[in-house]
Amino acid sequence: MNTRLFIVSICVAALCSLNSLAEPYTASIEHVTVFTQGAELEQKVSLPLQAGDNTVVIEGLSPYINEQSLQIALGGGVIVQQYAFSTDYLSADKLRMSAASLEDSLRMAQDALQDAERRISTLTEMQKLLQAGVNSTLTVTTGVTTATIDKNLQYFRTNALELGKQLDATKAEKSALDKRIKALQQQIRENGGLKVSKAGVVTLQVNSPKKQTIAAQLKYFTPQASWYTTYDLNIASLQSPISVIMKAHVSQTTGLDWQNARLTLSTGHPSSTHEAPELSTWWLQQQVMRPRTAYAAKNAVMAYAVMDEAAAEEEMVTASMGSFVQTTEQAISVEYAISLPYTIAGNGKEQMIALLDKQIDDVSYAYYAAPRADERAYLVAYINNWSALSLPDGSANITYNGTYYGESRLTASNDEARIRLTLGDDPQVKIKRELTAQNSKQSGSNKQVSYTYTTTVRNDKTTPVTITVYDQYPVSTAKEIQVSVNDKNASVSTDDKQTGIITYQFTLQPGKSRTLELSYTVKYPKDWRINL
Repeated sequence: MNTRLFIVSICVAALCSLNSLAEPYTASIEHVTVFTQGAELEQKVSLPLQAGDNTVVIEGLSPYINEQSLQIALGGGVIVQQYAFSTDYLSADKLRMSAASLEDSLRMAQDALQDAERRISTLTEMQKLLQAGVNSTLTVTTGVTTATIDKNLQYFRTNALELGKQLDATKAEKSALDKRIKALQQQIRENGGLKVSKAGVVTLQVNSPKKQTIAAQLKYFTPQASWYTTYDLNIASLQSPISVIMKAHVSQTTGLDWQNARLTLSTGHPSSTHEAPELSTWWLQQQVMRPRTAYAAKNAVMAYAVMDEAAAEEEMVTASMGSFVQTTEQAISVEYAISLPYTIAGNGKEQMIALLDKQIDDVSYAYYAAPRADERAYLVAYINNWSALSLPDGSANITYNGTYYGESRLTASNDEARIRLTLGDDPQVKIKRELTAQNSKQSGSNKQVSYTYTTTVRNDKTTPVTITVYDQYPVSTAKEIQVSVNDKNASVSTDDKQTGIITYQFTLQPGKSRTLELSYTVKYPKDWRINL
């Protein structure tokens, strides 16, 4: 069957009046492509048509669509004469009535629970009174016959058993009500994020060459969806590859629940304009800086607190989908197609999907230290050729040897070919930087000061370590200030004259130490004050 695609102008005035005259058909969601901002929905519906002209109403669409993006595909030689997209507030009323029904059910269950709790309290008190009455009779020392005792015991047995049965049944009723109330509250919370005020409807005027049932496909873009990437990086040991788990966080508020839909996640960025930018003249002018008001600052803090609270309450659902994901690199994006049906609620709650699980072998490890700022040695992992993996940017949780070491940022667009991940400081690699010599003298109109810093690095581990140590000397910004440097470890160091940073790189065997010595002299006018 040949399929023709029609993209026609929307004629709302001509078709809206026909909406109420035709039996509506509900379109189901077949496939959704989620972009970093926005989504393209593909929906399908069967339409029974008579020969000749037909007016067809299709409901179940998102009310938040880009109307210019709406595409309708019909088969069977059917011609679309005109169509209109509109919003249906009655369908939204049905959803609100459903939510109200949940609220009513919750109130009824809570009332029943209170009644059960009162009956439990009453039955418990009756048990106590029954026991007290029997005890009172049995404790009387005169005038009590054996027949009286037997009669009281029989009375106690009969009534105690009956009260016990009623109490057990009421407690079971209370337990069931507790579970029902929790389930209703959870469902109300699930529905709470879905603020539906309208539903999307398409009304078609079509002409069919014969009586037939055809499949109609609708495709459109909505901005009410998004996804972003995070990673879990697991390092078992320094001799093992890094395990990378890529996770997608998907959320949507399209007004629909995507029930059992096929998902494709794209790194593309659809927008209303695709024109390449052009530069215009950059005019400079004086800017007046206005102080930030206390009111603005207060509201910024409040907004941050609200965002924090929302993040703390956010619930995520995780699914292991890595083996069902096909990755395709397009011209300007990467797409991850999930082969299994998936459900994303329309309440804005994030759902988390594991898209990728792979081992990266091209990894190297080394120690890093900058003792002028911090006398600790940090273990650093370098992932080489990260950009070649074509993975989206995202934050990463790092675990080493089963211990969480914090969060880092993986940026595929990094200028460097590799990514550096700091795993944490190692107390078995000890570093000490000390000022071991200082001299100051004046000569004529100039002053001259000299400093010598000695850095000691010791490896207390049972294995060799490769370490990079950074030190620094000041760099002159004026011709009157002269800096001279004496590096006694030039054989293992490189010097960046622009930044004054000296880099030492070497390997230390177990139990061994190495001493690095850096001296520099600064000469400047004696009446100057400089930041030494």
